[in-house]
Amino acid sequence: MKSPLEAPEKQIAEETSAKPPSSTPESVIDTSKMSKGQREALELAEASRDPLDERGSFASNLFIGRYDFDRIFPYAAQSEEDRAKGEPFLKELRQYLEANVDADEIDRTGEIPQKNIDDLFAMGAFGVKIPKEYGGLGLSQVNYGRAAMLLGSWDANLTALVSAHQSIGVPQPLILFGNEEQKRRWLPRVAAGEVSAFALTETKVGSDPAKMVIPGRAQVGDGRRRFSFALCRNDDHSHEY
Repeated sequence: MKSPLEAPEKQIAEETSAKPPSSTPESVIDTSKMSKGQREALELAEASRDPLDERGSFASNLFIGRYDFDRIFPYAAQSEEDRAKGEPFLKELRQYLEANVDADEIDRTGEIPQKNIDDLFAMGAFGVKIPKEYGGLGLSQVNYGRAAMLLGSWDANLTALVSAHQSIGVPQPLILFGNEEQKRRWLPRVAAGEVSAFALTETKVGSDPAKMVIPGRAQVGDGRRRFSFALCRNDDHSHEY
């Protein structure tokens, strides 16, 4: 029985832009004043979106008046096999956090002790999803999520460092899109001791990487810039390394 809160089928079809497969939706964004690089970045982002009429998530359907609880119940439990693979690392991580990480001191000083960073690298916390053949732990996204929850329950600063490194930093894009040569060159390094991040330190960039304009060679630092991913620090004068 249709709920009174569910939108009519005609409205759903209109709002999800349901069209024949052969049709190409027109962009509603004016790109005439954008640079070639900005247009290409936008086109790539738009092409990566899932068509609204094909989305299968519970949350996205809420916006069109649908709430299909079959999508979230029963809850998709992690398999016992996958859970067992992550347990040794998660146990070690929990014990380390409890014995060695002083979250209050990190908040007071604004600094994460280098020993904490080195120790987390040594146990594989910066390479949770990096395959074993490249020096990582080779664990699943779900186990990575469990590790992030554990870190977040102890110290948000460490969570941001470890998570940004392997989500918007070098590892994940390379795992998804890198060729074999790139993976063998970079993944062992970011798994073993080099911190990466998404560098958005230019004045007018904010959270939009398409607005980055300064080439790596125009910047001064003591590290290496890796396309839009980099070793970063922010102080009185922001730098990209």
